[in-house]
Amino acid sequence: MTNVTFSLPERTVKRLRRQAAESGGRKGAISEIVDSALTAYLDSAEEARRGETFAAKRGEEVVAEAGTLKDLADALKRKGIDWRSVRIVSSEPLEPVVHFGLRLKPA
Repeated sequence: MTNVTFSLPERTVKRLRRQAAESGGRKGAISEIVDSALTAYLDSAEEARRGETFAAKRGEEVVAEAGTLKDLADALKRKGIDWRSVRIVSSEPLEPVVHFGLRLKPA
């Protein structure tokens, strides 16, 4: 364990102490609550930083990966792979594209 000193608003400290008392008031309860909250926050921040990634696949084999389509195209070019010979997949589902049009006839 490492000790870290930081400042919190008094309102937050009161809420923190109240929560620690409600969860048994045992020694280390505040540290457990703070550790749990910070771990959840940091995990969320890391996940957001990773963001969307793109992969080029031949069958089930991933031949290149990148954070943007441009970077993926550059990686494929460096490897001498034609982008038309691979399947490009995104780590995030893409929003469906819907086309709609009207054709009017003159009256």
